[in-house]
Amino acid sequence: MNHHLNDFNDYLHFASYALDLVLIAAGFWMAATARQMQMRGAVGSTLRQVSVGAVVLGFAHLIETVLFEVFDVGTEANELVHRVIILIGFLYIANGLRQFARSLKSLLKVKAPQ
Repeated sequence: MNHHLNDFNDYLHFASYALDLVLIAAGFWMAATARQMQMRGAVGSTLRQVSVGAVVLGFAHLIETVLFEVFDVGTEANELVHRVIILIGFLYIANGLRQFARSLKSLLKVKAPQ
């Protein structure tokens, strides 16, 4: 029975690493898509900021897994590091959206020619 539990835990470890890599790949895919669009100004800045945030969020999960598995960092310290990295990712996303909202607001104030 214990052997089956060890096998199951091995699958869980593999799944954790695989999902971490998928999250990072998704972040880089977002960044590549944003770059291919070659947008400038507020939209381009928003896409860059959101893409960086997505990449940071992906790496946050890999770092958390590595700190647990490889460096045997305690749960509390690992969760604190994880939350700080997640906060950084969200700050990038929020800043990009804030820039976009500010630009959109100023565009809407401009009156169309009659």
